Amino acid sequence: MGLPRGRGGAAARVLAAFVEDMKRSGFVAQALARHGIEGAAVAPPALA
Repeated sequence: MGLPRGRGGAAARVLAAFVEDMKRSGFVAQALARHGIEGAAVAPPALA
């Protein structure tokens, strides 16, 4: 996911936290499985 640079650092941090939460909750893995996506994996947690 991405957003325009003009949105600023605060918006980037909110987006990064959202993405990490979706990965941690299992949502991304479930979505990959639900849609039959093969050969893709959920990325490891981002470094702080």
